[in-house]
Amino acid sequence: MSVGLRRGPQATYAVAIPARDEEGRIVQCLEACRIAMARWPRPGAIALLVNNSVDRTAQRALAWADKTGAPLRLAERCFPDEIAHAGSARRAALDLARVQVGAEGWLLTTDADSRPDRDWVRASLTPLAKGQAAMVCGDIELDPLEFAQLPSWATEKGAVEDRYRRTALELTSLLDPDPLNPWPFHGTVSGASLAMSAAAYDRVGGAPLVPCAEDRALVRRFVDHDLPVLYAPAPRVVTSCRLKGRAPGGMADTIASRLAGGEHWCDETLEPARNTWFRATLRAKLRRALRDHRQRDAALSEAGLSGEERKQAPAFTSFGALWRFVETVSPALARRRMLWNEMASELPLLEMLRDEAAAVMTPSTRLPPAEETA
Repeated sequence: MSVGLRRGPQATYAVAIPARDEEGRIVQCLEACRIAMARWPRPGAIALLVNNSVDRTAQRALAWADKTGAPLRLAERCFPDEIAHAGSARRAALDLARVQVGAEGWLLTTDADSRPDRDWVRASLTPLAKGQAAMVCGDIELDPLEFAQLPSWATEKGAVEDRYRRTALELTSLLDPDPLNPWPFHGTVSGASLAMSAAAYDRVGGAPLVPCAEDRALVRRFVDHDLPVLYAPAPRVVTSCRLKGRAPGGMADTIASRLAGGEHWCDETLEPARNTWFRATLRAKLRRALRDHRQRDAALSEAGLSGEERKQAPAFTSFGALWRFVETVSPALARRRMLWNEMASELPLLEMLRDEAAAVMTPSTRLPPAEETA
């Protein structure tokens, strides 16, 4: 079922929200979006995709729209069990938003259990309107009331993991700096706060249909296409840290695994200290050697690519596509997920590598980023 409640002029942007059994939270999310939309001078719309729900999420959203007069476009879907996951829901929500705007429009997305800040739309769209980025990743804050209910030992474990993530980001920034995101930047990728141009969304082929981490997969598509991604601190969203989530592999599962005790995996993007250093160093070498056949071949050889694989490299004329190819085929870059205890034991080495890089890579000695990816 699809219900259109359109008021006012053609939308120049649309907020995509996937929702599943969110009757207790959806009105708070929609109202926060409405308040944020009022602070942007151009007309927008909300595209709400309700999927596989058995509660009153859709009815409550429609009642809210009737009461407030907000420009809501609502669609209901029931995906088959095998594809009833976060990737399908996010893709359908973004596609619903995409048809609300023209080729020059913008798309935002958040989660139904989240509450965007009152300045979220303006802070998200300003860099896009100025041409500074094709994708804007906002910052996320966990709901303070829910966070306060978690046991201290669980939040302390989370703090160690966040320290590791921040140190890895800093090390990577020292070895392979991004001119659009000088250190420090938050580096958070979350479906609770993403904004992008409609043209760029079309160019990357839309959102990937992956079971989980669909937000990271979408941002990775932008990176693979050499589309600039900005990690902006101003767009802020408060999101739930509940223990029973709607998407397997999401934040709720992560927190629940900590509370279960015993060994558990840390975030999939984290890897051992020397692997982090090697990945960033190799990427920097390859980025600067993109147009130099000999240096590029040497970097590819260092990555462990065979002679036949190295012959395929010239077919990739952009760095993003080349790096995706290298990460896919290189045995040296195969990711290995760490258990939390291993990650904690790797932290001192990671901090040592960060400090060594900071001592060597002073502002006067750092190489400038390659022009191709500036």
